[in-house]
Amino acid sequence: MNLEALAEQAEGKPAPEPLLAVQAFANTIDVEEGSDLLESVASYAGWLRQMGLAAGGLKVSKGELKGARELRKAVRLMLTANEQDATDPGAARALARLAAEHPIPLTADESGRLTPKLGSAKSADELVSQLLAIIFLSQATDTWSRLKLCEDPECAWAFYDSSKNRSGSWCRAGQCGNRLKNRAYRERRRGGAKS
Repeated sequence: MNLEALAEQAEGKPAPEPLLAVQAFANTIDVEEGSDLLESVASYAGWLRQMGLAAGGLKVSKGELKGARELRKAVRLMLTANEQDATDPGAARALARLAAEHPIPLTADESGRLTPKLGSAKSADELVSQLLAIIFLSQATDTWSRLKLCEDPECAWAFYDSSKNRSGSWCRAGQCGNRLKNRAYRERRRGGAKS
């Protein structure tokens, strides 16, 4: 995982590892800008490599792109439910179907303790399995409910609520505007560094 790139995509409220990968995946769609990093197989493969989630020569099929879009939709619905402290039966069914189609890889340490096997995915389908494993792990460790989507439908950005009482939000007192300003600043800085 390219933690720096993943954290940058979280824009100020990053989830802890490895949940940060799910947060960045949820943010592959930017409602405000109207951009979608899962728009094509090429853009998805490029994002996977940039984030360090996949091996260098990874190719993505149209079927794998469809599966990634389905997972992202289900994850974003679940994050909306987290923000509202509710459940979404449709999203739960979609996750159940995806989990049945993408078994979670496990590894055991020297004492026999099982943990999800995470690393650079060799295929886009393997990444779906790993993201499902991260969701499972975060639900088991009670960090999942802190990953939420902004309530503002014009924003809908995934953020990690680290507030003590779990009542944090993204869009408060112009935070969406500040996020856009911070993004523009980073892009200008990156552009200046290339000159």
